[in-house]
Amino acid sequence: MDHMAVEELERRIDADLATLQALGSAADSAEAMDLIHRLDSRTARIEAIRMDILHKAAATALPGNDISAQLHNTNRVTLAVARGQVRSANQMIEKFPIIHRALADGQVSPDQARAIVRGLLRAPGSVTSDGHDLRQAEMVRYAASFDPAELEKLAVRMAEVTDPEHAEALAAARLEREQRLAHAARSLTVVPDHHGSMLIRGQIPLADGEVLLAQLTALLPSRESYTDSAETPTRPMRQADALVRLTTITANHGELPANGGDRPHATITLDHETLTTGLGRVISLGTGEHLAPSVARRIACEANVIPVVLGSDSQPLDVGRQTRYFTGAVGRALVLRDQGCVFPGCDAMPAACHRHHILPWWQGGATSLDNGVLVCAFHHRLVEPDPEKSPDLQWQIHLDEGTGLPWFTPPRHIDPLQRPRLHHRHQLNGRTLPTPDPPPEPPPLPRMDPAWMAG
Repeated sequence: MDHMAVEELERRIDADLATLQALGSAADSAEAMDLIHRLDSRTARIEAIRMDILHKAAATALPGNDISAQLHNTNRVTLAVARGQVRSANQMIEKFPIIHRALADGQVSPDQARAIVRGLLRAPGSVTSDGHDLRQAEMVRYAASFDPAELEKLAVRMAEVTDPEHAEALAAARLEREQRLAHAARSLTVVPDHHGSMLIRGQIPLADGEVLLAQLTALLPSRESYTDSAETPTRPMRQADALVRLTTITANHGELPANGGDRPHATITLDHETLTTGLGRVISLGTGEHLAPSVARRIACEANVIPVVLGSDSQPLDVGRQTRYFTGAVGRALVLRDQGCVFPGCDAMPAACHRHHILPWWQGGATSLDNGVLVCAFHHRLVEPDPEKSPDLQWQIHLDEGTGLPWFTPPRHIDPLQRPRLHHRHQLNGRTLPTPDPPPEPPPLPRMDPAWMAG
């Protein structure tokens, strides 16, 4: 290696970094963000080159010359992180060359590349099957539209969509194995820290954790309940308060309060064939996680099993209840369809949502599936119609006639073109992979009493 060339490269990089810092200091907000986007693309390319160099170092190292140990000896990373970097470089270059090339071209970020690899490794048989290169290329195409967490979920589903014959059996075996390991690793430690607090640390299998999470969410104190206090609690603080409420209620009464008309519960979905054969998908609507079919069968032995009739596109059919509140069957159908707050980008789970009338009750709106959506408290306030404002200045909701899914049209000050938006959850969980097709045109919305026009 030409050491003089390396030293010259270092001097040039140092000079460019000084120029970059000067440009960043003089930039306004818009210019700074443009600079960040350009820098992110170059950072991805640098990460790809670093992987190449790390892979070459590991491949040419002499016996006993541990590259991970050498990285750790710099004290910049832990030994575990160093080993992970070497493993990731070898894996990316040897098994995922198309993802690595996209990283080198700046098409995907390092976080996106790692997420895609994690997802494809979890996808049944995807690395060894004939469609592996095609799946990599498809995932690169989706990188412009989905963040790393969404890409990982989409990559897991890729094999399921492209090779459904083998994917279901392999996925069921993987979920069963994960369930056995989760059961073996269960633990709970509750000890005082000797400074006025009790430390709680542990883990339990996913299905059991769903029940606990649903109860804590039902008991989560509202932000308004802290109005008269001297603190502004974070969500973890509010969850701690919910746990204290749960233990107090259990100690005093052994009962839990109703939440939105129903007792707190964990909801899972599966078809009858999955329940009987053990092959297929079982999904928790609380977190979107997949469960092993055997866990679902165990739950079904002691749970309330609710059959739901689905339409041709797997949407729940309207139960036709004539009541102001979305309770009972109507509420369950909303949860089954929406799976959480449907406002684009929101991650609130069903138990944390309100049941919103698209056309308000006071305007004659029916309490039915085709006039309701799940939204969290924050977004409920945002989308609640205001008769004092023009519809063009408010968020509008409509249900697609074909799929029954809710689309949100933003007000003109947010998007002058008022392009409808669909929650990514419904794109990722569909029976087919997302397409770049334009959203459906919203139907004409019934106007409220135009008090805003009277003046």
